[in-house]
Amino acid sequence: MQQSGPISPITSPNGVLIERIQLYSVVMQQRYDYILAGGGAAARSLAYQMISSPLSGRRILIIDPDPKLNNDRTWCFWSADPTPFDPIVHRRWSVLDFVAEDFVLQLDLAPYDYRVIRGIDFYNHTTRTLKAAGVHFLQRRVDTIEQHTDHTVVTADGEAYAGDWVFDSRWDAVPYRRDNPRYHYLQQHFLGWVIRADEAPFDTTRATLFDLRTPQDGMFRFVYTLPFSASEAMVEYTVFSANLLPPQEYRQALSTYIESHLGLNDYRILEEESCVIPMTDEPFPRAAGERVMCIGTRGGRVKASSGYAFLRIQHDSAAIVRSLIESGSPFHGRRPAPRYHTFDSLLLQILYRHGDLGARVFSNLFRRNPVQRIFRLLDEDGSLGDNIALMSTVQWWPFVKAWLKLRLTHRV
Repeated sequence: MQQSGPISPITSPNGVLIERIQLYSVVMQQRYDYILAGGGAAARSLAYQMISSPLSGRRILIIDPDPKLNNDRTWCFWSADPTPFDPIVHRRWSVLDFVAEDFVLQLDLAPYDYRVIRGIDFYNHTTRTLKAAGVHFLQRRVDTIEQHTDHTVVTADGEAYAGDWVFDSRWDAVPYRRDNPRYHYLQQHFLGWVIRADEAPFDTTRATLFDLRTPQDGMFRFVYTLPFSASEAMVEYTVFSANLLPPQEYRQALSTYIESHLGLNDYRILEEESCVIPMTDEPFPRAAGERVMCIGTRGGRVKASSGYAFLRIQHDSAAIVRSLIESGSPFHGRRPAPRYHTFDSLLLQILYRHGDLGARVFSNLFRRNPVQRIFRLLDEDGSLGDNIALMSTVQWWPFVKAWLKLRLTHRV
């Protein structure tokens, strides 16, 4: 819950006014330039780019109850350029496979490559680097964020901290209702295993981005495989749908795929990873107040039609830092062209209403377009002509139906 306005004097026989004055004094002693509520990828990436810019030396506080000591997730992304976290990239590939029931594509990504970062490597690297730069970490849960005239007060487990600007990435605190009939609410949900085989079945020079040889059953389902060595790989079963599956269904699908398509009966599961990522075209507000900015998933940085977020977070962090340096405010970043929101809505409409068409839509996209063109669309940095060239290759009727549905009824 957020409150606006200055701290108001409150008088009462029990000395509430004195308590408020004392609280104000304590808060102003614990004042920071930037407070980051939440300590995941978005907060750490923003702080990391702050300390590597002219903002270095500002007082920064990151508040999160989780110390981030576990390898709880894996981030994947493609890029043609260096990124701030290239030193901790676990593996990268310049060739990806797209596997359908009746064809296999070998995708040469140049000038891009596909990169993977392990969560624990990211946490350890950012914790070490940020602490060395003087960033403060507080292992507490944020209770409230209160806005005042020239600062914001964040209360965490009863303690108050003042900040000139607050960046809020706490996704678990968002009342994500999924009940507006104008927008689509899908979820990308998956289970992944890092497996090790006694033999050496994996080709480390290539990864599999999509393998559609898994029953679709009315939802878009695929498996991707990231080989970390000749005998070790991450194999992940992924579904795009409105509702989750029973837990055992993910495990059964993974086991069946590994045995049927990787030809492995004897293997060990070294690690397990599962997650649910929102895929929605509902706009997430960037501003939660004059001095509070939403970042990460909470700030709508997940690409609605793909679920990718890591590189988008890096670009967003750079834009925020640039805006702070140039204007003193984080809210002056560039907005993407509106057509990209339309593209997201069209694909979400197809996947929502006709999930069984997902495999055909993605097969056509990758079969009829250079992968670089697809990447540019998903990165929201292609030219209008580039985007039109891609859309001209899709099976037009599902997209026309989706467009008519959205434009004429304004409902999903």
